[in-house]
Amino acid sequence: MKKSSLFFVLLCLFQISKLDFCLAGSVHMVNNNGHERHRFISVTDFGAVCDGKTDDTQAFLKAWEAVCNGFSNKSFLVPLGKTCMLKPLTFAGPCTSSSITFVIRGNIVAPGYTWNVGNFPAWISFDSINGLVVKGGGVKGGGTLDSRGSVWWGSEHAQDKESPTAMHFNNCNGLRMYNLQHLNSPRNHIGLTGSKNISISGLNLTAPGDSPNTDGIDISRCIGVDIRDSVISTGDDCIAINSGSSYINITGLFCGPGHGISVGSLGRNGEFASVEEVRVKNCTLSNTMNGVRIKTYQNGLGYARKISFEDIRMVDSKNPIIIEQNYLNRGKIEEVSFENSNYQNRGGKNRFYKTESGNGRGVKVSDVRYSRIYGSSASDDAVTFNCNADLGCEDIVMDHVDIVSAKAGHAVSASCKNVRGSYFSSPVSCIKKH
Repeated sequence: MKKSSLFFVLLCLFQISKLDFCLAGSVHMVNNNGHERHRFISVTDFGAVCDGKTDDTQAFLKAWEAVCNGFSNKSFLVPLGKTCMLKPLTFAGPCTSSSITFVIRGNIVAPGYTWNVGNFPAWISFDSINGLVVKGGGVKGGGTLDSRGSVWWGSEHAQDKESPTAMHFNNCNGLRMYNLQHLNSPRNHIGLTGSKNISISGLNLTAPGDSPNTDGIDISRCIGVDIRDSVISTGDDCIAINSGSSYINITGLFCGPGHGISVGSLGRNGEFASVEEVRVKNCTLSNTMNGVRIKTYQNGLGYARKISFEDIRMVDSKNPIIIEQNYLNRGKIEEVSFENSNYQNRGGKNRFYKTESGNGRGVKVSDVRYSRIYGSSASDDAVTFNCNADLGCEDIVMDHVDIVSAKAGHAVSASCKNVRGSYFSSPVSCIKKH
């Protein structure tokens, strides 16, 4: 064999052995300590004990700093089989990376005691992080947050609505969240504020039906929110859409128990409020206090418009369809005189509630469509439209609404006040036929 040929063979063998070494090193890197170190930064690498009792807050914050300020697209990891206890904390941005992935394969639990909500209005906060992805374990299991909210529910905090939100996302554009289990929030399970282009799917939010103010998802000042294929069973609104929100899409939701799906309340304390371009489709509401609801304060300003509810199944839900444009402003009722004809006694000593504004104010409700709403009502009132005397509700369309009583031999009724609209194949007695 010529020297040149021998040299070529030796060179090839060297390159092959080098490749084998690199591959072996790569596999070792992937399998070391049970997770892919080249992709993840684990909280256990920063001292998290994750035994469910030890405070792991500082370890989480250190791991977050490494992920947020790093130049590589590594993911934040809560490992499978671990239960980490966190005190209230904030994961703050902006981050160096254009996308941050927060992977919860294990479990995260709250301390199990109350704290000063003025200092920490949420248990876990994410602030000013664009491109954030929060995901659970999926097919690998895990991905559970337990907020241990029962310590708040029976306290004076619950009565004064001073309990914290469990998870709050503020100014998180492009947020994606999926495959999470979330239990027993002190108040709202998830709060979304001041964000755009949010996608949520595969959530399971659970709290007892009598737990106070435990909304599933609260949306405020957000544009472009898509919520799909999730289960929300709580003690208050499954989803509440609040002021400043538009282009909200809710599809494939199972809601119940709870207070249904709500637009509002809007216009509290005389404030201007706006909600528009809301679509709720292919949802089931089971044993809820309300079905699909729009609620506005009578002394507010603004509008709720371009809202549609389509292909909604009611299962023994009370008040399946309701617009309440005179929502009781309970914080403003103590000095009201009963001589004013716009007020009525609702029981209780010296407590009166305003039922119609009489002052030209109100949040205008218009362009609302109910299409293919069917199922059973646990209350006699299947449809209630209680609209403001000054503004009324306009362009309310009922299209193939078929709701029967959940009680054998009973009939359901519709009640309308100051509403203008029409119906198609839906004999709603208080709305004219189209």
